[in-house]
Amino acid sequence: MNPHDETPTLLRRNFVRISFGVIGGLGIPGIFDGKIEAAETSSLGGHSLDDSYLEKGLTGMARSKGWFNAHLGAAVLAGYYLCRENSFSDALVASIGEQLDGLIRAHEKQFTPFGNLSGDESLIEKVPASLRPAVEGGLRAHGHAVIYTALSVRAMRDAPNLADPRIIQLLESHNAEIAKKQPKKPEIRKDYADTQAMIEALFDSLSRFEPLLGRPSVERPNFTHMTTHTEALMTLDSMGYQELVKTGQLGHQAHIGEPVPTFDPAEHPLDERISTLAHVMSEEFWQDEENLAEWNQPWNMKKNPNGYWLAFGHLFKVLYSYHRLIGHIEDKEKVALVSRILLERCVNPAVSGG
Repeated sequence: MNPHDETPTLLRRNFVRISFGVIGGLGIPGIFDGKIEAAETSSLGGHSLDDSYLEKGLTGMARSKGWFNAHLGAAVLAGYYLCRENSFSDALVASIGEQLDGLIRAHEKQFTPFGNLSGDESLIEKVPASLRPAVEGGLRAHGHAVIYTALSVRAMRDAPNLADPRIIQLLESHNAEIAKKQPKKPEIRKDYADTQAMIEALFDSLSRFEPLLGRPSVERPNFTHMTTHTEALMTLDSMGYQELVKTGQLGHQAHIGEPVPTFDPAEHPLDERISTLAHVMSEEFWQDEENLAEWNQPWNMKKNPNGYWLAFGHLFKVLYSYHRLIGHIEDKEKVALVSRILLERCVNPAVSGG
């Protein structure tokens, strides 16, 4: 299949078709209320973020000094697509937009617009081409090269005028930097039959960590990037990069193969907090004064372990990715369990790792 054959509209329709039955049964408010036919032929939500966030996100990715802080621009793109693909209330979209705007203000220099953009759609393919060395041989940088490539290519396909040579070159440089890292291989390699099998492998892997629920002080692997890495490979597959995705399977298997930590329950007291997807996607969660106070202050391990780390980057990316993945899992009970495991990191700042 030609990478350009599947339009954004078709991508959205495919996602709606797959997701509706499963998500509708989870009781998640604001997601695909109403008839599926209406969702396919009209806007998925009553209100979304405007397309300026595509330029802001790509700018924030490209202008990052080194690959790591490119996650800030990626978060803006993820937040934009999270709102575009789901039928959230106007108040929820506004709250998400306000948090994205806060991210951009706090890193104003990194989000300084490029002047005189000159888009060249033919240059977009240079970004996935630069990804191959970063995925060959195993896992590097928690899959960030894959995550960045999927989001940036999707954004530039939606807005080809943003495929400016300067942006393209800087995005390529992030992948080149990550490619220099030593890859991590899985202990046992077992190729996935297809992308669906890869997604199911993620949910099977995350389910193993159920014993850690409510034990925030137990150090745990990075669930958020396991999830965003999986979704990014899924998206690249849907955009026509099957061979690249196949090459990236080795790193994905290494990523989700992290062992479940052993611990003494007596040394890790219970602290159970609500961590359902419905709660995290509620207006109350996004407007909670305690959350806002934590999110909008710099990260500090002792005083503010969430800080910018969460709502200035990871919260948007994991929610965008997770919303896109759950429609591919028929087992609603497993989705509910994985939601608790994954989102505990978002609702409890005491969670160590995740």
